[in-house]
Amino acid sequence: MKFRVLAFATITATLLTGCSGIVTPKAELADHDPVHSISAIDNMIVSLKQEYIDKCYMPVAKRKPPENACQSELFQMLERRYKLNFNQNHVAMAANTLMFKDVDAKIMEMSRNDPEVRNAIRGAFSSTNEMLTYYKDKYQFETQLEKY
Repeated sequence: MKFRVLAFATITATLLTGCSGIVTPKAELADHDPVHSISAIDNMIVSLKQEYIDKCYMPVAKRKPPENACQSELFQMLERRYKLNFNQNHVAMAANTLMFKDVDAKIMEMSRNDPEVRNAIRGAFSSTNEMLTYYKDKYQFETQLEKY
């Protein structure tokens, strides 16, 4: 009986300690020079990132069982790369990969369907690759949250 209580207390303490160090990322507008400031894209990315943080990133970082496709995809990527030995830095790196697939697709859709955005993109960037790299750099998740 004492062993069960001790084992339960140890497991509970381990889980609480593991989750207490989780830093919640923020979805904030990035600073841009006037040439690269396209508010429609910035607002879309901030909105998408906040949704991604709430629905995918935080549940996986807290090691909750996956409840939706986004969480499953993120968890599976982490499991393939790190087994179950992943930390928040790993979650951030994987989240950058997965979230920016959606961001890239939405930016491309906006550039095709919105003439105002298309003209702003043409004035600010010389190529699609340059544009996507620029936004990834501005809005990526911080990957140096935990010290090894």
